[in-house]
Amino acid sequence: MNRLSRSDEQEAEMLSDKIESWRELLERCGRKPTKKRVHALRVATLRIQAEVEDELKELPRASHEAQAMIRFGKVAEKLRDALGGVRELDVWIGKIQGLRESLSGSMTYVPRSSRETSRQLERLEGRLTRKRESAGEKLAAQIGKRQDNLLSAARELEKSTRGRADSDEDRAEKLLKEFAVIVAEFPTFDEENLHEFRKSIKKIRYVAEVHEADPRCERIAAQMKKVQGSIGEWHDWQVLARTAGHGKHAKGAEAVELLSGLTAEAFEKALATCDGVVRGMAEMGPESSGVRKAPVRAEVAGDAADLKRA
Repeated sequence: MNRLSRSDEQEAEMLSDKIESWRELLERCGRKPTKKRVHALRVATLRIQAEVEDELKELPRASHEAQAMIRFGKVAEKLRDALGGVRELDVWIGKIQGLRESLSGSMTYVPRSSRETSRQLERLEGRLTRKRESAGEKLAAQIGKRQDNLLSAARELEKSTRGRADSDEDRAEKLLKEFAVIVAEFPTFDEENLHEFRKSIKKIRYVAEVHEADPRCERIAAQMKKVQGSIGEWHDWQVLARTAGHGKHAKGAEAVELLSGLTAEAFEKALATCDGVVRGMAEMGPESSGVRKAPVRAEVAGDAADLKRA
């Protein structure tokens, strides 16, 4: 095994620091899973997973290092699943609160239609808030149940990554190739696959951020963050619109109409962002020339299309 260069030593220390911060976040979130703590722990888990999965590609699967990485990946995935549901509720509640403020905060006189929409949004917020309270309690219990296993896996991971040198392959070029492979799996972007595309490129973003001292990696990370944010915005509005229109107590035609309109608008923005990012990534280097210059834009389906034509 190669000895670490000075830059490799710094990178190894960074991973060690990330694991230590992750332990502290896990303990705090297990005590009280606030919005801030849940988000921070989820992001910290994603970052470590991405870095570990990138390292795993260079190792024999049967090696002690690889097995430690695989074990951490499995327990981290379960933790992420538990955190994800709570995090989504926090995001949705925040969006509804922002909408309600925009409907009433800047007006001296609030029209009846806006007042009714605001009441419907308030009821939806109440439903989601109750779900968040229950989900938070369940999350704390799950962390408590799994904490020993999580910490044990983290200790093994930390030991396995000490003394490892990074690959000599150009990191940015490698990430561009991975992006090209992912994009090739999505001949069109539409409502059925846009969120899946967002999830598929997460690892590229977090690995690029680990190596953002390289200007090209920094650019890649910025592009991934941009497209993830745009798709995530659309997905959040889409789920909120569906949630508002379902359930035995759902009586909110005005709120559903408003949320559906915001969903359609966010979808168009997400498609445009995907177009731009795919082109930008294709232009970053000759090795990524296999990436199509722009994705095929799918038509907005169903209600979203009707709203755009109206």
